[in-house]
Order: sequence, then structure tokens, then C-alpha cells
Amino acid sequence: RISLRAEEVRAFVFWTRNPAPLMKNLSLLEERGSPFYFLYTINNYPDFLELSNPPLGQAEKTFRRLAGRIGAERVRWRYDPIILSREMDAGFHVRNFAKIAKRLAGSTEVCIFSFLDVYGKVRRNMARVPAPFRPQSPDLEEQRELAGKLAGIGERYGIRLLACCEDRLVEGRIGKARCVDPELVERIAPSNQVLPLCPSREECGCVASRDIGAYDTCLHGCVYCYANASPDAAIKRYQMCDPEMSVL
Repeated sequence: RISLRAEEVRAFVFWTRNPAPLMKNLSLLEERGSPFYFLYTINNYPDFLELSNPPLGQAEKTFRRLAGRIGAERVRWRYDPIILSREMDAGFHVRNFAKIAKRLAGSTEVCIFSFLDVYGKVRRNMARVPAPFRPQSPDLEEQRELAGKLAGIGERYGIRLLACCEDRLVEGRIGKARCVDPELVERIAPSNQVLPLCPSREECGCVASRDIGAYDTCLHGCVYCYANASPDAAIKRYQMCDPEMSVL
């Protein structure tokens, strides 16, 4: 159990692919005086990788509506993870990223990215994707070249690229991502309390936080996701959730 009392919460950070269902309740947080911001993933990948994601047009509309309400600073776009394959080569990502960035221009200030980490559960879920799709492992130079192209595109649309746990790519136009960002938290929730760094893994730049989400509960069905053992496990655990146990 984690207390959600306003006096015990510095800020909320929401990771999401579709904040639309939550938006009608944002006023509850605002009335409580609980600051918050969003990390909003839009990849626009093929359906065989993202089984139940909102289509790009709908995602853009929601993104702009959210940014219009709380400000572009507090809605950060995630293009994450970057997956390379024969079907989704560097050219695909340059075109795809540019298409999304153009649609989100003016509604966000940064884009957080990383390249795919093939954990055991990711490998098992990826194996279900019909051949010939198979993810590739780009070398450092390939990653740098692609990241540089994406950074250039982002600049054209007023979006700075930040690398998540990819310090080898942090240089020049690419900054280091801090998903739980002490600078942003301080701006939206000023306090004399210093937030200590508490990396969740190697090269993570986040400050201390408490995760109130749960693995194996997301129904979007992205086969590259490290948080679901399988789509079936997610459905089962989601159905076990009792909304009455999570109250403000």
C-alpha cells in the first residue's frame, strides 16, 4: 500500500499510451493540488507489433488536447523502443519519426527514446510474430547515425531528443533523459526538499520514486514490452483488478 495523500505526494508521473480515459479525472488531482506530468508513447508501429494501440490520428488528437490543457512542458513524447529489422530499417524510422514529430509540433518540447532491449520475456513474445520479421541488433555507429538523424528532425519541430539509459548516444544535440526528472518536478512542484538520484538500472538518471503500476496488467498488447510476460497474462491480471482499491 502506498499513500496518495496530497501532503505525501510530491508529484505524479504518468507513463501511458492512451491518457484519454484518465483525462476526465485530472480535475481531481488539480483540486487536490497534486502536480503531475505525462510520458506519452507514440510509436506508430505496424499492428503485428502493437496489437491494440490507438491509431496515430486518434493519438495525436489526444496528445494535443492534453498538452492544450496542462502545457507542452508537461507532456513528453516517447518514441520508444526503437526496433530495427529488415521491414523497419533506419529509413523507416526517419520517415515515421518525422511524420509523428510534425503532428506533435508545438505540443511537446522533448522526445525520449531508447533502442530495444531484448529481455527474456520480450524474446518469447517476439517469437510469436510471424516470420520473416525478426529484430536486429544495430551496432553503436548505426545507433549514433540514426539517433543523429532523428535529433535533426526533432530540432525542425522544436523537439529535443533525450536518450533513456543510452549514455553512449548522449552528445551534441542529444541529451540524457530523466523520466522522473528532478528539474521538471521542481518547476511544477517547488519544494525545499532535495530529490535524491535513485537509478532503476544502469545509466538511468531518475530521482527516487515509488512505482504504483503493476506488471502484466496492460492490454495494449505490444509484443516488445518488458512489462508483460504475455498478452494472456495481462488480460487475466487486468480482470482481477479492483478499481475500488485505488482511490485518491
